[in-house]
Amino acid sequence: MKQTNAVSFVAAFISAMFICTTGFAADDLPEGFNRKPTSRFAVSDDLYYKDPLVVMTNAVAFFKKNHRTNHFCVVGYRWRTGSMNVWVLWREEKRLLLWDGALDPDSRADTLIGVHRSLKLGKDTVKTEDDINGSTYLVTEQWWHAVADDCMKHGEKYVIKPFKVAKPAKPSDD
Repeated sequence: MKQTNAVSFVAAFISAMFICTTGFAADDLPEGFNRKPTSRFAVSDDLYYKDPLVVMTNAVAFFKKNHRTNHFCVVGYRWRTGSMNVWVLWREEKRLLLWDGALDPDSRADTLIGVHRSLKLGKDTVKTEDDINGSTYLVTEQWWHAVADDCMKHGEKYVIKPFKVAKPAKPSDD
């Protein structure tokens, strides 16, 4: 009988710990969105964001930053409505990029090159909410850092070492 009580107590304790841990995980989501997200998701598991390393490597090459090591972090947020956002932190560029992704692999490969939101720390950020002054583009430095820090804590990280970009072939004289 004592053994059954001990097993029940351990099971109850583990259940309580799981519930508490799950609650804290939701509470540590960053503030500052119109509505706070309800959860994170593994971006690389989503069909729209497959092969993130290919996408990031293409962006590094396009922006001619391939001569140095580049560090990226990707974090996905989900809301109760089912909508999702994926933010990419490019540490060396001090940018947060809102990544839309794509189902088609050929299209997806270049989806970080023409993002709709590219928030550069110090350029697209302001000190206070009042400094936003009705802008639909500016964010507070606090929000920028909250998302960047959350990404570094919970997101998927990628490192792209320096590489050479293949030169395009010369057209033939045919």
